[in-house]
This record gives sequence, C-alpha cells and structure tokens, in this order.
Amino acid sequence: MDANDLADQTRALSLSEDPEKTFHISDLKSDKFPALWYRIHVLVYDLRNFATDPTARERLESVVDVTYLGQPYFNAEEVAALTRTAVGHDGETLKERIQHTLEERLNRRLKKRVESGDFRVCAAHDLAPIFEKVFDINPKKLAKDSKFRSLVSINGLRLKSEEELWNGLGNGPPKGKKKGKKNRP
Repeated sequence: MDANDLADQTRALSLSEDPEKTFHISDLKSDKFPALWYRIHVLVYDLRNFATDPTARERLESVVDVTYLGQPYFNAEEVAALTRTAVGHDGETLKERIQHTLEERLNRRLKKRVESGDFRVCAAHDLAPIFEKVFDINPKKLAKDSKFRSLVSINGLRLKSEEELWNGLGNGPPKGKKKGKKNRP
C-alpha cells in the first residue's frame, strides 16, 4: 500500500464517520475530487465500447464490484462520495438508484429468461444508462469528443497534469436550435 492509497482510505473513513452526508453532482465536478468527472466519463465510455476497445475491456474486467464503482476507476473515498450522491428530487442516492434499477431489471429477466437461465446483469445495457442519465452524459457526444478520446488513449484513467484537465463534454446548441442559425418568427 502506498501513501496515496493510505490517504484515500483515511479520507474514506472520515466520510464513513458521517453516514448522513449527501453529495451533489457539483461536488463530483469540484476540486475536492480532481479528475473524478473525467473518470466517470471514462467508465461510461468503457461500458459502451468494451466490445470494440480492448483497453476498455481490460479496465472493466479488473473491476470486482457489481456496480462497477471501484478500482481501477475510483478510489475508496470517491466510491463513498459517488454512492451517496443525490440523483433525484426525492433525495434518492446513486446507490439506491442502481439498486432499484437492477432489481427491476432482474425481476423482468426472471419473467422473460426462465428458460434460458441467463439472469446476469449486462453492464452496457443495465448500468451505462443509469450513469448516463444521472450524470447527464450523452454517449454519442462522448464517443465523438476527440479531446476526450485522445486523453483516454494517451492517459487511460489518470490525467498526468493540470494542463490535461478535462471540463466535460462541450455544450452544443439547445435542443431544437441548429448551431449558427437563428430562429425566425
């Protein structure tokens, strides 16, 4: 265990001392969790591209948690924050959203797949949509973002310097409006 792992575990313990603390999406984007927002996007990208990208597949295959919230994507402190992030107006956390969604999908599978006996969770089909919706990630934009793809290709999960900081997907024009065109009365 190196000094960074020990520091992560210490911060995670301090988070666990306050089990009522709830985080918000803005917290995940803040300096408190450097590069976390980037790694959330890498996870979503990997979930959607594991079949065609050997490096994505390798990263995903090293995760041991059924929710894919863990190493190598996230350290213990980040997992604690992610699972306690409020994702709905009713105060539902990401952990609860994942649990409810997977239970619902499993119940549907129980009805549809009794004969096949295949009740497995499919990360790409079951988990990716949860993360995309909660974190407002458009998978098509993500796949086309050349800066993001370049950072992932060069650095994988760990950005090497502040210059490589990634601020998220660029915001295009609002829905219904085309870039460069004005609405006419």
